[in-house]
Amino acid sequence: VGTPPSSIGKFGGDTDNWAWPRHTGDFSMFRIYADKDNRPAAYSPDNVPYRSKKHFKISTEGIQEGDFTMIYGFPGNTQEYILSDAVDYIVHRSDPMKIRIRTERLDRINAAQEKDPAMRIMYAAINAGISNAWKKWQGEALGLTRLNTVASKQEYERAFQAWAQDKPEYRDVLKELKAEYARIFDAYFALELMSETIRTGELNRIYNRPSFGDEIYPQVKALNRDLFRVLYREYYDNCPQEYMVPLFAAEVERLGSPEAYAELMFEATHKEDESTEAPELEALRADIRTTVTRIFDELGKCSTRNLNSERLNELYTTYIKGLREWDTERAFYPDANLTLRVAYGKVGGYRYADGVYHKPYTTVEGILEKDNPEIYDYNIPQRLRDIIAAKDYGRWGVEIDGRTTVPVCFLADNHTTGGNSGSPVLNGRGELIGVNFDRTWLSTMSDIAFDPAFCRNIALDIRYVLFVIDRIGNASYLFEEMDFAE
Repeated sequence: VGTPPSSIGKFGGDTDNWAWPRHTGDFSMFRIYADKDNRPAAYSPDNVPYRSKKHFKISTEGIQEGDFTMIYGFPGNTQEYILSDAVDYIVHRSDPMKIRIRTERLDRINAAQEKDPAMRIMYAAINAGISNAWKKWQGEALGLTRLNTVASKQEYERAFQAWAQDKPEYRDVLKELKAEYARIFDAYFALELMSETIRTGELNRIYNRPSFGDEIYPQVKALNRDLFRVLYREYYDNCPQEYMVPLFAAEVERLGSPEAYAELMFEATHKEDESTEAPELEALRADIRTTVTRIFDELGKCSTRNLNSERLNELYTTYIKGLREWDTERAFYPDANLTLRVAYGKVGGYRYADGVYHKPYTTVEGILEKDNPEIYDYNIPQRLRDIIAAKDYGRWGVEIDGRTTVPVCFLADNHTTGGNSGSPVLNGRGELIGVNFDRTWLSTMSDIAFDPAFCRNIALDIRYVLFVIDRIGNASYLFEEMDFAE
């Protein structure tokens, strides 16, 4: 049915990603059609909008700090019950490696984009894909360090072990878990390192001049040559020897350095004709696949979304059972795993740092403060600029902090994660008040350790959605298809 202009829907771009204050109008609208009897049907001009058995009423009453909120959706993955050993691996080994390597990639891509608008457009999606997790991991590591998660989990484990010492079912489970982690750390690190270096998209496709054009192709080649060299060196310097791709190790030894091998592979993948696969590239791909399969076999063919193995899954079943018998006051809600999950909390700001309190809402005046026509991600539509400057808000203007404005986003302490983007945010009456789309930067640790005093999800206020539909899209007729709360 409609989406806002990208300068509203992606306002702030990667700079504001995982950040607060936020002014991003991230939403879209769809209409589902059915036949006249409300049944699924192929396209026909006689189809009518589908009538669902249940739907949300939309609340325009707004939110106040402390108000109840509820989110439901299908979030991807949390790891609240992992041992201190796994958290230590994430904070001190995994995240630093991934952050460092992605920084090297982004530095080179950003420099190329700054030199040529055509390169900025060409690498925009690649840049965004690299940046999203790169920024998240930085917040995750900082948040876990701030919360002293490793030490607090170690203390918790010591207390459990003292309780379990005279219980045969549980007394060895922690020792066995730690031993299994020690066994798989290098294997899993090799997988992660491989994904960040020699398996990245920039290194695994054929590049030719006709695909890019004569003007930009030399810049693409220069950038890619640099990426090949730095990523091959990172892989060679950091991969545990036992898990290094055999062909990679052999070619580096034959040629004398990872940079020399990178140059050979660069020339193989950058050629005038892409009708034939580069044999050097195919050979490396095949050996990478063989190595990955060997590591998966060693981990027990389990899911590798997290630091995990078949044996860890078995041991954690026993460990969590023991925790529930021991820590009877704790609410052991399950980790997110892409199934339906409900999270409840309340609207609230938080103390970001000493002397700094983040209010739980933003308004359209903040959009105008960030507006900059010279910066792509902050160049808002002129119509929005004029409306805010004139405070011409119509029926969407409300009083906040003694001024008339329009709310944009708000914070709440619901436990959300990846996959919750687009989840409905409801009030205590089950009415739609917003659309969830992000977390604050230091809240990304909530996949592992949720701190209700600090972790916040970011939601788009439904009143800003309605304002954009009405005043920017001139589509208020769509409200006739919506059900508003009294």
